[in-house]
Amino acid sequence: MMRKAILAAALLLAGCGGGGKPGGLAGLEFKPIAPDVFAVVIDPRADVAKTEAAIRKQCESKPSCSVVGWTDPAAMAHAYPLTDPQTAALAVRYTRDGLSGTDEMMWDCVRFRAARAPCIPKA
Repeated sequence: MMRKAILAAALLLAGCGGGGKPGGLAGLEFKPIAPDVFAVVIDPRADVAKTEAAIRKQCESKPSCSVVGWTDPAAMAHAYPLTDPQTAALAVRYTRDGLSGTDEMMWDCVRFRAARAPCIPKA
């Protein structure tokens, strides 16, 4: 019994399951898949506004930058360009181009109903 309580406390402190706040960003890890293109896996319960802020922060120091994100780690790309199945599985896509002033965040609006950004077109 004591062992279960210690494990539950450790998970809670780590922000994993067992009563932790849903949608945490603690595990958000941006992986480069091409020059200035990053892939990330996001929690399907992620807070949209906090996730958008983290994505924009990833790109803030770069003249141009893209972030592509999935909720399923198995669907995540490890190289660019994306395959058709990787594109279909996208949960979020962000593009920033400092030269043209483009700053576009697009979400899979079916999975992330709270997203106010434009929706990723689905084929």
